Amino acid sequence: MLNDSHRNQFYWDAMEPFVKDKRVIDIGAGSGLLSLMAAKLGAESVLAIEASKDMVALAQLNITRNDQSHVIRIIHDMSSNVKLKEEEKADVIVSETLGALMLGEGTLDYMADARKRLAKPGARVIPAGGAQFAMLIASPSLAQVSSVQSDCCKGFDLSAIGSLQDTGIVFFTKQGGFRLNLLPDIVEMSERIQFLEVDFQKSDRQHIPSTKTFRLTALKDGVIHAVVASWEVWSDEERTHKITTHPEDTRGAPWGFSRDMQWGQGLQLVEDFDLACKSERNTPPAPFEVKKGEEMLLTVRFSVPCKQTFQFTLRRASVADAEDMRFTDRGQ
Repeated sequence: MLNDSHRNQFYWDAMEPFVKDKRVIDIGAGSGLLSLMAAKLGAESVLAIEASKDMVALAQLNITRNDQSHVIRIIHDMSSNVKLKEEEKADVIVSETLGALMLGEGTLDYMADARKRLAKPGARVIPAGGAQFAMLIASPSLAQVSSVQSDCCKGFDLSAIGSLQDTGIVFFTKQGGFRLNLLPDIVEMSERIQFLEVDFQKSDRQHIPSTKTFRLTALKDGVIHAVVASWEVWSDEERTHKITTHPEDTRGAPWGFSRDMQWGQGLQLVEDFDLACKSERNTPPAPFEVKKGEEMLLTVRFSVPCKQTFQFTLRRASVADAEDMRFTDRGQ
């Protein structure tokens, strides 16, 4: 993470116009880098809050070595446990508690709590906002590492092992130790859609619905193997500066490997949901084959109550629409 120079520059650029002579709170301070940046940019004071005792010790060492102990004070605690006097409250909140899924590390809850209890009314929050995206992809290489291939086992039928394939959860590419943008045969099977946007200066979890459904169109003939989840966050209302985890944005960048290993993307394998419902027990997931121009419905379900994670269901629009028609005809 520290070697992602583009990420570091993003936070420097995002803070530069706003922190001079201001009181700053750094939530999830880690190594203390963002606190050191704020101090260097002229903050009146910086309160660094970090839950890991070991990281607090290292951050304090970094603060001392960089001669910023007179500006930065570090606390070992969860930000939700910290209490401040009115005159101690912040003008600026900065945090990098983003996960492979944008909200996966609880950043929205921490930001909302800090806005209400630790900051002055109208305090600036950095990053100011962000959005989560999804796109359908095909990749035979991905299929090779996620399912048993018919020609792999000396003629023996081991297809039943495919029934263990999990198509119900989003996992992270970094957990698999690979970079999505290096797969040699990846094909975009749909447009990338934005399915969630948050304003870190106003939003809280109540603003996120439990379920959202989007209509997508297949861009090519083929088999859809997965849904890719990536995000972007921005520095201010004008979105002057951004960082993203879109695979094409990290490909070839000098900091790209660091970002892909720190965040990467979310990935959920896909099966033909409607065929799966008719399948016998211990059969592999049915491939989701599409024709160019075919319409599909992608449903996103957010975890309850925290709304930090989500899962996808992909269905053919023709099947789902026919079901809706049947229910309508029955008066349900």
